[in-house]
Amino acid sequence: MSAVDSLTSAETRSIGKPRPLWRVILLSVVTLLLYYGWYKWIIQEELRRYNGTGWSGTLCLLPFVLGVAVPQALRIFDPDVPNSFGWFSLLGILWIYIVQFRLYRTVNRLYVEAGMKAPLTVWWIVVPGLNLIVGLRQIHFLSQYWAQKQGIEVKDSVADFFSFLCKN
Repeated sequence: MSAVDSLTSAETRSIGKPRPLWRVILLSVVTLLLYYGWYKWIIQEELRRYNGTGWSGTLCLLPFVLGVAVPQALRIFDPDVPNSFGWFSLLGILWIYIVQFRLYRTVNRLYVEAGMKAPLTVWWIVVPGLNLIVGLRQIHFLSQYWAQKQGIEVKDSVADFFSFLCKN
């Protein structure tokens, strides 16, 4: 375990905050996805504190944002950069897939360690359409995990309405 991945034992097992799917969707839409970026950052931070290891929210998001934005900005604003340079944005997109894969595995591991069935089908990340479903399920099941750890119940009307999002 490297110094980058490890935290002190005093910081471990800090329980995250339940964020129901309906709230994440609503706030993401209202803020034009700014909330979703913060959500992705904060859940990585919470998981890192809780597990005592893992990638920070900054490590997860900064390469994605820079990987997508910098090639596009250079392509648009620097006349010496060819338009084809914009294809380098795919590296940022590839990075976020790696981050999501790790996140789904982490959520599954939390459930298995708690004696429950792993809720996410990780390979769905590569199938268009199913990648959205597994992403929505990740939001729901992480929220439910934190709620269970806190001994509270968090209602999620979106997940309840679309039962395939909350069935395990």
